[in-house]
Amino acid sequence: MKLHRNQKYFKWGLTAFFVIVAALVFWIVFSNLKGFYDMLLDLTHILAPILYGCLFAYLMNPVMEFTRRLMDKLLSKTRLSEKKAKKISTVVSICAAVLVLIGLLVALVALIVPNLAKSLEELLQKDRLEQYGNTITAWINRTFEGTPVEKWFHDNLDSLLEMLSDALKSIDIAAFIGSLTSSVYGVVMGVFDVLIGVIAAVYVLIYKKQLCSQAKKITVATFNAKHANRLFEIARRTNRIFSGYVVGKIVDALFVGVVTYIAMLIMGMPYAPLIATLIGVTNIIPFFGPFLGGVPATLLLLIDSPSNALIFVIFIVVLQMIDGNIIENRILGERLGISDFWVLVSILLFGGIFGFSGMLLGVPVFAVIYTVINDAVNNRLKRKRYPTETEIYYTLETVERLPVEPLPSYSYVSVDPAYDLQVEPDEEYDDYDDYDEQ
Repeated sequence: MKLHRNQKYFKWGLTAFFVIVAALVFWIVFSNLKGFYDMLLDLTHILAPILYGCLFAYLMNPVMEFTRRLMDKLLSKTRLSEKKAKKISTVVSICAAVLVLIGLLVALVALIVPNLAKSLEELLQKDRLEQYGNTITAWINRTFEGTPVEKWFHDNLDSLLEMLSDALKSIDIAAFIGSLTSSVYGVVMGVFDVLIGVIAAVYVLIYKKQLCSQAKKITVATFNAKHANRLFEIARRTNRIFSGYVVGKIVDALFVGVVTYIAMLIMGMPYAPLIATLIGVTNIIPFFGPFLGGVPATLLLLIDSPSNALIFVIFIVVLQMIDGNIIENRILGERLGISDFWVLVSILLFGGIFGFSGMLLGVPVFAVIYTVINDAVNNRLKRKRYPTETEIYYTLETVERLPVEPLPSYSYVSVDPAYDLQVEPDEEYDDYDDYDEQ
């Protein structure tokens, strides 16, 4: 006797099981949210070299592919075998990509670190500190002359200086040394992670085809053809968004930093390397970047010269307007497909969880999630024959007011006209599990 299971009820039971498991996982996570967050941070720190390696490989891949194509053309004119030529091309292209990455890192360190050290040394000189105090006092006298603010400032100047002196004396030297040691340890470990990341990037570039093939193999074995194709499409979309966004943001930040440095040198402003580096690095962060870099830079110039600070604010505003509306769009190319509101949400959400890296990568991650959800919603609406244009739903009051697209007609022609059928598609039937074979 042959037994037949009811596919419909089996799928219902399987869905209910996964729903219960997902609910338990969410309950466990949110009942101990701090512990889960700490676990994520620990896992991120452990996998930091691998993450650096993936990022470096992503940046090195265009150089590698360009060198490989060039080597293939050169080696095709030789008498080498195809296998040997391919091996030589791979080795040379990976070496070229590694040399370009290391050269860029060394150039950045050689250009930035000495200039930053010089600017900080100049900033913290004793006579400079006295000059800053005199500048602030003169500015308050000019700005608030004859007002209660000027009188209050002069009456409390001695007490303010005494309070500052007491605060400096009350610093715990042991705690300061401990924090300094921890910072030095963090820097050393960061450098170590970057070096291991370069090695990991080499392995990723060597085995990238094999890794992609294995991932596709697992996907095909796990999912049906429809869902596997959907995952492949999402992977291609993710690669397109990330490659354009990450590389474009780095190029844009480098451009803004260089322009700021040159402009400050032309205008004769102090601390040009320090401020240009600050503006360039923070410009990587969308939306908040100009504020995070512009505010401390303005305050630094304000201490030295209020007029320079005002000129710098005007320059940064003009530069950010040009960069945001013209240069950034040309560098990034394809738009992310999300509004400024969702950019703000993604920065706050991922930045609050993962810090600086979350603020940098949260936008493209959210863009991928947004497009996936948007496609799912549009496909669902199409199956219900409702419009997908968002503008139509602005003034919608009831579903009955939505325009419904007409049903397509399908004609099946057979040899015998008696068997001609006119078939209309069902509304939402994905399969025919209701019918059991007897």
